[in-house]
Amino acid sequence: MLKPADPKIMAPTDTSERLRTANALLESYSALSAEAILQHLAPDFTHTVLPESLQMPVRSKDEFAVHAQRITSIFSEFQMIPQAIFEDEGRNSVVVYAKMVGELNLNLGHWENECIIMLKMSEDGTKVVEHKEFVDSAKAKLLQEKIGAAMKGGNVLKD
Repeated sequence: MLKPADPKIMAPTDTSERLRTANALLESYSALSAEAILQHLAPDFTHTVLPESLQMPVRSKDEFAVHAQRITSIFSEFQMIPQAIFEDEGRNSVVVYAKMVGELNLNLGHWENECIIMLKMSEDGTKVVEHKEFVDSAKAKLLQEKIGAAMKGGNVLKD
């Protein structure tokens, strides 16, 4: 069983719409449902995984829906646990440093990674328009290898 996020780290409930949306998005990952994640995204949403050396494609909302379904299918448990959250009102953005913690299916065990997520919000702050995620590339490559070996060469991360 995964540990819940430390409540001292989570943003308070009386925050801006941007922060409420960012926290709702982070919490939606634990549902392991693409639909739960997609409800927080704007129609013109784009998703980018960095660094570019990972050679991950920039995804539209529809492309991200397929990607999210694949990613959620490899975990039996998953949490995006914020360690720090920063809001930039002038740029209508939220930046999150988070730990990604989960249990992989296929008897592949426990998984952890870290990321910095830069979220650009809709004008009213209720939807995510742009999601740029900078991940630990060594761990991302290790996950690709682990999943690829278990799936006989498939790459669920790159699509």
